[in-house]
Amino acid sequence: MAAVRPAAWLGDLVRAVAAVTPPGEPPDPDVVGTVARMLGITEPVPVEKITSREVPTAQQDEPVTPVLPPASSDVPFGEHPERPEPPRFDDAEDDTGRGPLVGLRESWVEVAKPTLVWEDENVAMLERTTVEQLRRKPPFEPLLRRASTAAMVQSLMTQRLPGDEVDVDALIDEVAAGRAVTSLPRLPQPTLRCGAHVLIEDSEAMSLFWRDQWELARVVRNVVGAALTDVSVFSSTPLWPRRGHSHPAPRRAVLVLSAFDVLQGRAEREEWEYYVAWLRQRECRVAGLVPFPPDRWSRWLTRLMPLVCWDRGTTVGTVRSALERVA
Repeated sequence: MAAVRPAAWLGDLVRAVAAVTPPGEPPDPDVVGTVARMLGITEPVPVEKITSREVPTAQQDEPVTPVLPPASSDVPFGEHPERPEPPRFDDAEDDTGRGPLVGLRESWVEVAKPTLVWEDENVAMLERTTVEQLRRKPPFEPLLRRASTAAMVQSLMTQRLPGDEVDVDALIDEVAAGRAVTSLPRLPQPTLRCGAHVLIEDSEAMSLFWRDQWELARVVRNVVGAALTDVSVFSSTPLWPRRGHSHPAPRRAVLVLSAFDVLQGRAEREEWEYYVAWLRQRECRVAGLVPFPPDRWSRWLTRLMPLVCWDRGTTVGTVRSALERVA
C-alpha cells in the first residue's frame, strides 16, 4: 500500500495560515512551519528549535517551508501572481515512514502459484473389470438381522398345543358342571412338532426380495427341521400354487412371504379371506411377513392374520406383539 502524497493539503495550509494571520501582514514562518507539521506536510522539528533568523548548518536538518503566493496587495494591477511549483515526489527514496500513515504495512501480497507438472510414471493402473466379476452376485445382506432371525422364526412357527401335563383347573370345572370326562384336559405348551409351511409369492412386487424369501425359507428349515418344512410358490393367487407344489398339511404353521395388496391390483380380498378360512379349518395357524411399512397395509388384511414388517428394525418382541394382537 503506497503512502499518501501531501500535495492535496497545500490548499489547506494556505487557508489555515491566512486564517491566523492579520490582514495586510505577511505570514509568520514559525506559524507556517507549525501548521505544516500539524497537517503532516513536513517532518517534526528537531530537538533544538530553529528560528527563522538562524542559518541551518550541516549537522542540522533544514526544515521544509512551502513557498506561499504573495499577498494580493503586493501584486500590481493587471498582473497575476506567480504560482509556486508543487513539490515533486519523483525521488526513488523510501517514503513508507513519512506522512500520517506511518507504520502501516501491506495487508495482502499475491503469491504466484507454482506450476504443477503432471507425472504419470508412478500412477498405478486401475484394475480392469473382468467378465467373472460382472457375473458374480453382489454381496447379500438379508432384511432381518442375522443374529435374531432364528429367534423370530421360532416365534412365528411355534404353536401352543396340548402337552403331557394335566390341566387340573379345567378338569375341576368339568366335574363341577356334571359333565362326563371322556379325556383328560392337557395344559398347552409351545411346540414345533407340527412342522411349518412357507408360502412364497413370485410376482413383480416381490422381485426385489427373491433372495430374502429363499434365505428365510432356509432358516425355517434349519429351525423346524427339513423333514417338517414345506415350501410352495404362487404367482397371482394362493389358491393355485405353482405346478408340483402342494397346499399346507393340516395343523402346520403357515408363513406367508408376500406383498399382498401393497401394489394395487395384486391381491384379491375375497381370495385371501377364503384361503385363510380354509387353512384355519385345517387347524393351521397363519402369519405374514411384508417388506413394506405398516402404513401401506390394508385394514382388512391386518384383521385377517397377524402381519410383521419385514425390515431391519423388526425384533422378537415385535413378532410376539403382532401374534398376541390377533390371537
